[in-house]
Amino acid sequence: MPKVSYRPARVFAMQLLYAMEITGQTAGEALPGVLESQPLADEQKKYGMKLVDLVQAHRAELDEDIASASAHWEIDRMAKLDRIVSRIAMVELLYISEVPIKVAITEAVQVASKYSTDGSGAFVNGLLTGFMQKHGIVADAKATQKIQANKGV
Repeated sequence: MPKVSYRPARVFAMQLLYAMEITGQTAGEALPGVLESQPLADEQKKYGMKLVDLVQAHRAELDEDIASASAHWEIDRMAKLDRIVSRIAMVELLYISEVPIKVAITEAVQVASKYSTDGSGAFVNGLLTGFMQKHGIVADAKATQKIQANKGV
């Protein structure tokens, strides 16, 4: 049985959270429009909704972490997609133990690089590094090397 890719689930969660933020709609109201734009396997949809639910449940604390990890940037000045992608990675790091640290970070950096601004990948990487330090999350040496390679260091 082929392994399911969760990248589409993360992109789906990002799109749904973005639609909710822009329109003020609930997840249920925004869901049909987002699903039209991206067909998903049931397992991907389920994981994406889990991410959306976790981000919504912990948004205040996640935003506090974003604000403290980005010392020189006010959260309202950040690109909306950078905030959303960071929140998704943070809930994976804190609440979904099955996701390896390096996967959560690499996925966030790659999704931000593809869907947000030119500097978003590096910005999200730095933000998540500060977040991990604050929470005592330690990536192994191979993960750190891979993150730096994605960043172009």
